[in-house]
Amino acid sequence: MKRLPKIRTLILACLSAALTLCAAARAESLELSEQELADVSGQGLTILSNSSYNGLDFSRITLNADLTLNVNFKNIVLGQYNYAPNNGLGADINMPALQFGRSDGTAAQRLVQISNPYLEFVYDNTAGAGNNKMLGLRVGFDGISGDIGMRLASLSGSMLVDGGAAGILDSNAGSGKRWDGSCPTGGSGCLAMSQLGGVTAGNAAGPSRDFWISMLSAPVQFQGAAGMAQPALAQSGAWMNFRDRLTAIVGALPPNLALGR
Repeated sequence: MKRLPKIRTLILACLSAALTLCAAARAESLELSEQELADVSGQGLTILSNSSYNGLDFSRITLNADLTLNVNFKNIVLGQYNYAPNNGLGADINMPALQFGRSDGTAAQRLVQISNPYLEFVYDNTAGAGNNKMLGLRVGFDGISGDIGMRLASLSGSMLVDGGAAGILDSNAGSGKRWDGSCPTGGSGCLAMSQLGGVTAGNAAGPSRDFWISMLSAPVQFQGAAGMAQPALAQSGAWMNFRDRLTAIVGALPPNLALGR
């Protein structure tokens, strides 16, 4: 069974941001008196948390930081090729382009704001102590705001985007697994995936709160983010969840030239 581990591209982006932040924050350590310690409060850069849900155990490593990104990715291909798709052909997720930020708007639109990126590992402990089975992992953000250029050829996941007059893109209306983004014959109010140039994440109510991509050997039900409903069941292979406060960028992929040009 052939697996395409290119989800590491996104993971490495998170880790690179974390390392950059750590390097920038490095300073010489100083000994503090008891009185000085009493006057200081702080919070760890990384947080490890453990939880259980529906019989599964979860270990999450969170980078406790707010980050800004301007970066372009190309040809992200995640998942397996050798089982029959329901709709789209090829990999679970085929994303020819993913861009954080755009260069044809305001200075603020050059950057995408991300809060608390995390890696979460999933374990099945139902076989008893000492027989833990790792089911996979997911990478995501507690919050994301800004313009994200995105081209999708096939999608396994749960995605909802409001295209206004152009219609709604809702992968839950398709097969969920390897959806090719087509609209039902004669359907109205549907935004096809081929019409999507990207999304604006977040609105006046706050950032989008439910972006994550998982790689799993079996279906997993994740908990909903704080104040949100339980997400759709994540299927085996690659799976993307992105439904909260998304507005479509309809048409062409926005340009995103390198900063400084």
